Amino acid sequence: MYGPPPDPRQKLAPVEIFDVPEAYLWCFGIGLLLTLAALWRRPGHNLRAALFITGQTIALTAPLTVFVDTWVYGSFPTIDKAGSLLFYLDGVHERMFFHPIASLLDPAASLIGVHVGHLWITAFFDTFLTPMGAFNAQALLYPILAWWCSWWLFNTVTKNPRVSMLMAFPFGMGLHLFRDLNWYTIEKAAIFLVPLFLNLCFLAWRDGGKARWGAMVLLPISMWINVYLGLINAGMLIFVWAALWLSSDSHRLRFTKVAVGALVCTSPLIVWQWWLTNGNMQLGTPEAFLWERAALDSFTLSPLRWNRLEVHRSLNVVAFGLAIWGLRRSRWVGVVRLASMAALAFFLLSLGPTLHGFSIDNPVYMAVRSIVPGFWRVAKPEVFFHVTWLMLLGIAAIQLQRSQWSQRSIGIWYTVFVFAWLLMVRTHPAYPPMTQPVPVQLDPNWAEDVFKK
Repeated sequence: MYGPPPDPRQKLAPVEIFDVPEAYLWCFGIGLLLTLAALWRRPGHNLRAALFITGQTIALTAPLTVFVDTWVYGSFPTIDKAGSLLFYLDGVHERMFFHPIASLLDPAASLIGVHVGHLWITAFFDTFLTPMGAFNAQALLYPILAWWCSWWLFNTVTKNPRVSMLMAFPFGMGLHLFRDLNWYTIEKAAIFLVPLFLNLCFLAWRDGGKARWGAMVLLPISMWINVYLGLINAGMLIFVWAALWLSSDSHRLRFTKVAVGALVCTSPLIVWQWWLTNGNMQLGTPEAFLWERAALDSFTLSPLRWNRLEVHRSLNVVAFGLAIWGLRRSRWVGVVRLASMAALAFFLLSLGPTLHGFSIDNPVYMAVRSIVPGFWRVAKPEVFFHVTWLMLLGIAAIQLQRSQWSQRSIGIWYTVFVFAWLLMVRTHPAYPPMTQPVPVQLDPNWAEDVFKK
């Protein structure tokens, strides 16, 4: 199975194209208007890209925009999504913000950890939507942000907005992201934080200036929204810093200040997370996390799956082929060499504690687990593959920029990508349906059932 079995209470919403054709027409119309606005040459590249991406996402995810405050986007109820809604309504994020010391004894805080930033984002949208609509709004926003932030990163490196748009599409609109939107808590889909942080680090290395402060601030924000993404960004920060020092880069001292500042800004959250997850309330032993969770939610080699998703559907095979072509043509120099090394390192981590199909332990993962404090709590090493996929797409973008494809060729390939997305992602069983809201309530004895005494 791709995810948890459907709850018996789940009811699909009547949102097929023949049920509500007008909703699809509205989404297509809004998407077309925003796309045409993006083709108007007066706005800058960043705004035009944002308009184009927003318009395309609204059209491709139809009819989500029309029913954002009516139905539930994805399967409901699931343990993760219903739990996230109930803990938001219970106000755990407010208790942790206003009473951080008392939260150390709060079972909900110990269960969630420090990453309650998504609940504050929910609170923002909740000011003009229902609570469920607030989660749906994030489900629409995060693919847009993932696509735009990866476009911004690629465009910063290649100076080619059209090539960057093409190669950023598989990252922002990937099946893995929509699978998370279907079954799991909303912060898992906030993968835009990875390309956004990497771009700020690149700008801080190249130019300094305001990007330095942006990188320092975004690292704690990414951990506050999702600890996994904060861990990924911290890992990339240390990886880039080490690579710069080993290569005797002229900007290594400036980047060292950025790295130290970002880690210092994040240290209060790291300490808080350690207190929350190492107190008397434990979800399980380190061995249980390793073999009952991390070993199951990983990138597997046999069968070839990204956390149970077929690779040929969760990845864009054309973009992957372009990345391999780029690696061969580049001879592993410059940015491509650094990106390929990062892709390999995070791929090895994404395999988890066991090399599936070979019946042996993963020495890289086990080594990092023994060195990094608190790494034993990692239950989903498959998230590290987001970095691998982003790096491969970036290498493909660099190769396309060097090959100087024409605008017509890029447009043709984008059309191919969209049709392939409709066939490979939109029709996949893991793609989110729209379901009817179901009343749920928090069991008063939930803490006794969840935590191991």
